[in-house]
Amino acid sequence: MYINNLKLWNFRKFGSSDNFDINKPNLNLDFSKGLNVLIGQNDSGKTAIIDSIKLVLKTHSYDWIKVKHEDFHLASNRFRIEIRIEDLTNQEAKNFTEWIGWTGEGENAKPYLRLIYDVNRNLEDNYIIPSDIRAGVDETGYQLTAEAREYLKATYLKPLRDAKSELIPRKNSRLAQILQGHEAFKGQENTHLLVNLFKEFNISIENYFEGKDNNDQDLTGTNLKGKELKDEIDKYIKSFYSDSKESNFSVNNGSLKSILEKLELTIKDEINLGLGILTDCQWHQSYYTCIRKIGMVLDLV
Repeated sequence: MYINNLKLWNFRKFGSSDNFDINKPNLNLDFSKGLNVLIGQNDSGKTAIIDSIKLVLKTHSYDWIKVKHEDFHLASNRFRIEIRIEDLTNQEAKNFTEWIGWTGEGENAKPYLRLIYDVNRNLEDNYIIPSDIRAGVDETGYQLTAEAREYLKATYLKPLRDAKSELIPRKNSRLAQILQGHEAFKGQENTHLLVNLFKEFNISIENYFEGKDNNDQDLTGTNLKGKELKDEIDKYIKSFYSDSKESNFSVNNGSLKSILEKLELTIKDEINLGLGILTDCQWHQSYYTCIRKIGMVLDLV
């Protein structure tokens, strides 16, 4: 599925002093399937477009996203965001059965999903009234469940200033967010091949500290240092607890998410690139090409 259309009413720059007219959005923007590029001068509204999508879809990185008074156009007391998603597969459409609309008839009928975020504020009390994401074919739609919203989360990539530092392994790394949204990994948190390979690696770690190799044969020489260390630790553990307690060495948390957070994307056979190369436009383009081929960048920007 992909975002086919975005409509904005009184959201940041995109508004007017006229009365709110549901039939006249201040921005009516179509997207094509695949890569879309927003081009414009500073303060033309590019960031507002991306942020409006973030407000509705939320992100995989669980960014703290909330409505602010600055999101309302001038002194308006209401803004509205509508996102239309098309080209849903049967597997995707089943997650939104209650809110799906249809175009065409018979065998040519195709599902679409219309998301609505309509927010009001009380200017006298300076208070933004809480509002939920809704969906449906009519003007107001129906509230989405928490489960349905999970299927809408997108991968948002902040502006790429330093390609190397932004793609190093760490918690919620940019690379991990991209990979989690790709079909090679999506929906396979507990079943992916990498999870099983990681479990096998953990067994190898445990064997090492038990003084065994992967064939359950005794290690010799300096390879026994790991077992000697574990034995020393176990002495202290047993003195505090009981003889049945002992230590266990393992690589913490073998979930697919944690595995992907340990990955690093580099250019093969390139070592210690200088600052000039790292800040060069061509270097950034090469990374963006890699990222796009991996399969994300929201299918939007």
